[in-house]
Amino acid sequence: MTTINDAAIFAAVIQQGGFSHAAKHLGLSAGLVSRKITQLESVLGVSLMKRTTRRLELTAEGELFYTYAQRIQEDLETAINLIQASAKKPKGTIRISAPSYFGRHYLTPILMDFSNNFPDIKIELLLSNQKLDLIKEQLDLVIRGSGYLEDNALKDSNMKMKLLYREKIGLYANADYLLKQGEPKTPNDLAQSSIINYLEDASSKSQTAWSYWDHDDKKTTLITSKFSTNDIESGLNLCQFGYGIGKFTDLNVKNLLHNKKVVPILTNYSWGEYYLYILYSQQKSLPTRTRLLLDFIETQLKKL
Repeated sequence: MTTINDAAIFAAVIQQGGFSHAAKHLGLSAGLVSRKITQLESVLGVSLMKRTTRRLELTAEGELFYTYAQRIQEDLETAINLIQASAKKPKGTIRISAPSYFGRHYLTPILMDFSNNFPDIKIELLLSNQKLDLIKEQLDLVIRGSGYLEDNALKDSNMKMKLLYREKIGLYANADYLLKQGEPKTPNDLAQSSIINYLEDASSKSQTAWSYWDHDDKKTTLITSKFSTNDIESGLNLCQFGYGIGKFTDLNVKNLLHNKKVVPILTNYSWGEYYLYILYSQQKSLPTRTRLLLDFIETQLKKL
């Protein structure tokens, strides 16, 4: 069986650009590093890299293993940082903002675990679907989403941002609704369906266009919403109780799918991707407590 140490040595060889550089970086002999990689390949039963006198080239299996080796390395470094910081007992208050549904169902449990690990750190959580001003609201961290086939970059020169989570968007409906009203066969059929639409703000209209991809072609279909709401949870409730078809992300419908309250429809089309970012001011370095929370949130979201 391979060990974390084997994966770390393999990752170091790739990152340092060769056996001798990796050996120097790790404080090991080049011979030992070479033997470890040979043993690793023997255990896995595949060649991970092609060796030449000038460079290393990863095989397809090597690229796959390197992806996981990097992840192991990052998680281990995060765990070490958390443990070391825990010993120093960081203190203070962290103000964090997040979208309402994500904050209630996913972030709050993460913050409870964090609080158990760091009891001297106080958390102030602001849940809002509005784009709160980080400086004006004196926020340390802001979690925001972007996507729905739009430009996924959140442009703000005053902030640094990090991608936390990427998820697909799909259309969903209650099985009873589909039985009574009929299941749409194409996106254009949505014009005759009861639609549950998400309102970005007060200026949003009940009649709008939903964008989607049909293979390589980006298209739109006009929809008229029966229900419109600026609250994801309300939209999910309407959907699961058969009031229409809604557009939600993977995390939004995770529990409803598990409990068979909704089913996916029009799955042959791509309805976009949603990107969840964490933002913080670039004008100052992050305090240890804030960096700890950022790393903790990242690590926990990977488990989803």
